[in-house]
Amino acid sequence: EEEEEEEEEGSESSSPPVSYQMKPPPEGCCTTDGFCQAGKDLRLVSISNEHIEVPSGFLLVGAKSPNLPDHLLVCAVDKRFLPDDNGHNALLGFSGNCVGCGKKGFCYFTEFSNHINLKLTTQPKKQKHLKYYLVRNAQGALTKGSVICWKG
Repeated sequence: EEEEEEEEEGSESSSPPVSYQMKPPPEGCCTTDGFCQAGKDLRLVSISNEHIEVPSGFLLVGAKSPNLPDHLLVCAVDKRFLPDDNGHNALLGFSGNCVGCGKKGFCYFTEFSNHINLKLTTQPKKQKHLKYYLVRNAQGALTKGSVICWKG
């Protein structure tokens, strides 16, 4: 029994530090920009007229992908983790859902951005990739709304 405990302790101390670099997606996942790992299109231009279920307390926001400068990716994010109009009062952390495949409960932005193939190269202020609130226009289409005001 003592030997097993020592092995466990040794393996913990020799594990590499957690990096913000994206891990490769699981085998068989979609890695195309603009699509989630389940292969569902997240580009605003493609899904602006689709009905998207948004849970209570969540908002649809547009994320800017460095690899798709002309497109916004549609995301459902818990509004408690988004700043108010003055850039304040956002809770630390993250909670989001994939509007493409419907996967819920992403608790880390890094995990979420990996799922939606938002290829980030920097760690600081990574949620600032969430750029715009999305709103429905008079015709019912989802469009780019006001800028999300991130401070600091």
